[in-house]
Amino acid sequence: MYEKLELQKLKAITASVSQQIDGDQLEKLLKNHPWQDDITSSIEDSNYYLIQNILANAKQVNELNSNIYTLSFDEDEEVFRYGVFSDSIYFRHKYELFPIVLKESYENGNVIEKYETENGEWISAFHPIKNSQGKTVSVLQADICFDEFSGITWDSYSKKAIVSIVIILILALFLIPYAKNILREDEKVTLELLLRKREIEVKNRDLTDSINYAQKIQSAFLPELRKIKSYLPNSFIFYKPKDIVSGDFYWFREINNTYYLACADCTGHGIPGAFMSLIGLSMLNEIVKSKNSFKKPNEILNELESRMNEALASRSDSNQTKDGMDIALCCFDLENKSISYAGALRPLVIINNNEIKEIKGDRFPIGGGNSYEKTPFSLHEFSINEGDCFFMYSDGFPDQFGGPNEKKYMNKRFKQFLEKNRKLAPEQLRSDVENELINWQGKNEQIDDILVMGILF
Repeated sequence: MYEKLELQKLKAITASVSQQIDGDQLEKLLKNHPWQDDITSSIEDSNYYLIQNILANAKQVNELNSNIYTLSFDEDEEVFRYGVFSDSIYFRHKYELFPIVLKESYENGNVIEKYETENGEWISAFHPIKNSQGKTVSVLQADICFDEFSGITWDSYSKKAIVSIVIILILALFLIPYAKNILREDEKVTLELLLRKREIEVKNRDLTDSINYAQKIQSAFLPELRKIKSYLPNSFIFYKPKDIVSGDFYWFREINNTYYLACADCTGHGIPGAFMSLIGLSMLNEIVKSKNSFKKPNEILNELESRMNEALASRSDSNQTKDGMDIALCCFDLENKSISYAGALRPLVIINNNEIKEIKGDRFPIGGGNSYEKTPFSLHEFSINEGDCFFMYSDGFPDQFGGPNEKKYMNKRFKQFLEKNRKLAPEQLRSDVENELINWQGKNEQIDDILVMGILF
C-alpha cells in the first residue's frame, strides 16, 4: 500500500510539473543542441536554464532525493535520451535499458511499478510534455529509490502519524494559553512590531533572491569571455557591477571574419540599468541577425537609435527623457588590418609609440529623449599597426572617488595608466586595472558600474 501511495505522489508531481514546462522551449532546446554533451553548463542556453530551475524547484518543494529529468525518444536508435536534469547535467546521453512501459505510454504517461536496475530497486512515474501543436516532445520522469523505504510498513507509518498528532495536541494545550497572554492589550504593539519585522525580513529575502536570479539571467545574455578570447586572444575585459546586476554591458559578434565589440553604459545602475542593458543586448543581437547588410558600426548605431526611440516612445512618464545608453562600438577586420568605430558619448582610446589618441564619439546618447540635437552617427576608420592598443571603457572607473584627497580618478589619469601598462600581457593588464581600482578606492563606496575593455596587437 505504501508503494501505491508513493506512485500516486510521483504521478501527481510529474503531471503538475510537466504543465509548467513550455514544450516549444524544450523542443527548440533539443533541436539546437542535438548531440551528446552539447550542453555542459546550465547557463549555456537560456531555455535549459529556465527549465532546470523549474525542475530544481519542484524537487525541493516535493522533498525528492533523486533527480527529476526529461527523456526524449530517439526513433533512429530506438533508445531514450536524457535531456534536462534538476541538479546534474547529463545532456543527450543514452538510456538504453528502459522499462517497456516507458515507450508504450510515451504519449499519455504512466507509472512504473517496482523495477530493478544496477543501482537498486526503483519506482517511477512519467508524464508527456507537449508543444503548442499537441505533439509530445519529451516526457518528464521522477523516481524514488524503493530500497530507501522498502522496510517501512504501513503500521509504522500510521504510528508516526499518530505520534505527530499527539505531539501537536500537547503543544496546542500549552501554546493556546500562552498565545492569549501575548495578545493582552499592553503587548499588542510589541507583537505587531515583531510581525512587521518578520514581514520585512521575508520581503528582503525574496527581493535578494529575485535580484540574484536576475543576475543569472543577465549573465546568460552576456557573451562568453572564452568565446571572445578564441577570436581575439590578446584581449581582456574587466567587469565590476556596483550592485549584483549592472547597467554596463559588453557585446561581441563575429560576422564574415569581422569582429564587432561594444562597450555600453546604460542609464542608472542596479535593477533599472540591468533592464536597459538587456534591452540593448537584445536589440544589438536582432540588428545583426535581421540586417546582414549592416557592416559599419555607425549603421548599427543608427538602427539601434531608431529601435530604442520606438521602444521608449510608449513611455509617458518623466523618466522617458533620461532612458538610454552611451556606447562605443568597434569592428575589427584582421584580414585587412583595419578597424572602424562609432560612438555615442563613449570614446575609443588608441595607444602606440607612447602616443595617446582619444577618438570621441558623437555628443549624444542612444535614446535619451528629445533633449539632444541628433544627426546620423559618424564613422571613424583606422589601420591596425603592430603595437597598437585599443581601449573602450564606461565612466565608472574615471568617476570613482578615492586617493589621498578623496577626488575622482579622472579620464586623463586613466589614459596615462593605460599607456604606462599597455605592453603587459592582457590578463596581467586586467589584473593591474583591478588592483589600481582597489588601491584608489580604498574604503570608499563604489559609485557606479565599471567596465574596461582592451585589445592589444
